[in-house]
Amino acid sequence: MISHPINRRSILKGTAAAGGVLAAPSVLRRAWAAEPIKVSSYGGYFEDMLSQYAYPAFTKETGIEIETISQPGGFQWFVTLKSSIAAGSPAVDVTMAAQGSMRRATEVFIPLDETNIPNLQNVHDYLILRNDMGSPIGAPVLAWYATFVTNTERWPDPPVSWGDAWDPKFEGELGWGRNVSSSYLLDIVAAVYHGGNDILNTDEGLITCMEKAAELKNNVRLWFNDEGQFQAMLQSGELTAGQYYHDVTWVMATDGFPVRSTFPKEGGVIDYGSWCIVQGSEKVDVCNEFINWSVSPEAQTVITDNLWTAPILPRGMLPDLSDEAFGRASSTIKPIVPSYQVYVEKGDWLDEKWEEYLADV
Repeated sequence: MISHPINRRSILKGTAAAGGVLAAPSVLRRAWAAEPIKVSSYGGYFEDMLSQYAYPAFTKETGIEIETISQPGGFQWFVTLKSSIAAGSPAVDVTMAAQGSMRRATEVFIPLDETNIPNLQNVHDYLILRNDMGSPIGAPVLAWYATFVTNTERWPDPPVSWGDAWDPKFEGELGWGRNVSSSYLLDIVAAVYHGGNDILNTDEGLITCMEKAAELKNNVRLWFNDEGQFQAMLQSGELTAGQYYHDVTWVMATDGFPVRSTFPKEGGVIDYGSWCIVQGSEKVDVCNEFINWSVSPEAQTVITDNLWTAPILPRGMLPDLSDEAFGRASSTIKPIVPSYQVYVEKGDWLDEKWEEYLADV
């Protein structure tokens, strides 16, 4: 899947244990009310919507105020956090972290104690990054999907599998993310042709998957770095299929463009962010309460309804979420989860090798 700015397409994800009951007693909530916590997330639309819909709901439930801080994209933010921790004054109490950053900056975060975040037990374990002791480094709360997008006029029947992208009928018709470390094309190849991500654990397996991915060159007319370029060509009909974001495609369809988003049988490619508690925070108990609320069905429903974001939790745990709202953002098909650690450890090498395969494009 393509690297997706969380401030445009994210989901406060989770499922809550038994009704999403919060852990703290009401007397403690009142004590906390005068102690706001600093929470950073990616700025722009995403932060605006969290501030307008999610945080007020949390404050109403607990009496705890949230002070919001915008964080930039990229790893530099975590370098900044590390410096603030070393100075004895962490910039925030809770921060949003994507998988790559979590794996590169584990020393920045306080591992979570699951006994204090009971709702975390409802989050799919394969989405939780744990340290060597088995403790979660963060709580998955935001997610988005890349799917197989097609023009309904050119392709009346939807694709069934990601493998359909290799069909000669799509010659010159596709758009695909160029950066192999963020498009997760190798994970798609692994899912379709090799039964899962295990093949990506060796250099030989990575080469095998890159060779298969390179067979798409006849079908892919646009290897894009700018997602907006593909969107414009999809809307104009110049390109008629490719890998794109489920929620954005849904919006285009509601605006009258003849496009559809299909979750292939192998699943859409999921990417997500997590709430992490920053080392040096003196409000760990309050942070736990915030995270526990964030992975409750109530929180997930509020966010999905208002941000068109996809809950990571089983559909059955969100009884108050309409089928329409769920369909805008998610699917019941188990997703393809990228091999994040591979891209952390071998990203530069993969990018270089992939460019060699695309050199004649």
